This record gives sequence, C-alpha cells and structure tokens, in this order.
Amino acid sequence: MDLQDRLAQMTAEVERLKLDKTLQRDEVCSLRAEARSLQHEISTLNRQIRDIKAEVSQDAPATNVGREVRLRFLELHRRRMGRGKSKFDEARIKCGNRAAHRGRPVVDALLCLTGLMDDDKVYLDLYGVTPLAARKMMHVPEMIEVMGFHASLKAEGKVTPEFHSLFERLLASTCTFSGPTELRTAFKEEKAVQSCHSALQDCYDRIVAA
Repeated sequence: MDLQDRLAQMTAEVERLKLDKTLQRDEVCSLRAEARSLQHEISTLNRQIRDIKAEVSQDAPATNVGREVRLRFLELHRRRMGRGKSKFDEARIKCGNRAAHRGRPVVDALLCLTGLMDDDKVYLDLYGVTPLAARKMMHVPEMIEVMGFHASLKAEGKVTPEFHSLFERLLASTCTFSGPTELRTAFKEEKAVQSCHSALQDCYDRIVAA
C-alpha cells in the first residue's frame, strides 16, 4: 500500500509538472508575442521620430528666413518711433534684407520640392542647378554660397560671362565627387576647387561693387 501510495503521489506530481510546463510554455509564447508587438511599436515610433526630425530639418531654413524678415520689420519700426538703437538692430536689419532680397538656395529648393512652387525651371534659371541637386548639397556651405551669388545676380540681370564661366567650371568640378562629404573635404583640401571658388567670390564682389 505504501508503494501504491507513493506511485500515486509520484504520478500526481508528474502530472502537475506537466501542467506547469504547459502553462510556462503558454506564458513564454505569450511573452514572445508581446515582445514582437512591442518591437513593432518601437520600430513604428522610431520611424515617426525620424520623419519628424526630417520635417523639422526641412522647415528650419524657411523658419529662419521668416524670423529674419519679421525682426527686420520690427527693428525698422523701432527706428521710426525714435526709440533709439538696440544692440541688435543693425545686424537684424541686414539679415532681414538678405533674407528678403537675396538668393536662398535651400529654402527655395524646399519650396519647389514640396510642390509650393511647381515650375522647377524657375529655380534652375535662378540658381544654376536643379532643386534636387541643391538639396543634396545643402550641407556644403561653399556651394550654397555660390548658388546664392548666382541667384542674386540673375534676379538683377547682372550675371557676367566671366561669372557664368567660373560658375559652370565649379559645377563641373563638383560633379567628380560622389557626395556632400567628399565635396566638403574638397573645398578644404583640393587646390583646384579652392582656386575656382575664390575666383568666383572675387568676381561676385567686383560685380556688386560696380
């Protein structure tokens, strides 16, 4: 009887262990499913964060232009009121003038790429490159600068044959580099690119001075 009792107890224990194993397996499956769901949610949130950051990055240049123009408006009115100069007014007025009247390659490229300006030929004529090309070079300050030169002169009908030739030569040089990172390095290290860029700046200054 003792052996039978022990056998019955052991059988019951085995059944209990089997049940525990089944419950644990079900719990593990449930936890894995929950983990997959959370991982999917995290991936979705990460994509949303990247999209928001991209939108903020694209909106920032246009926001800066708008801020500079409005500060110029306010500083000019402060001057008309005779309230005296602030330590910022001259700089703000100059920045506002540039924002309102000079070429802004990045902002204008975004206006074209988002469809607010639906005629890319206008951009190409002003800046000498397509909006997409400008966007790819938006983190190369030297190229943004010379595109701004081109637009400012083009808008006033002051592009000279010398400026046009130098601009085209610089564009041809930039096409030999694979991307913005290499291009930024080229403006720091490549003598030919530096020389052409310098000549273009000098040419622009002479046109403006004249």
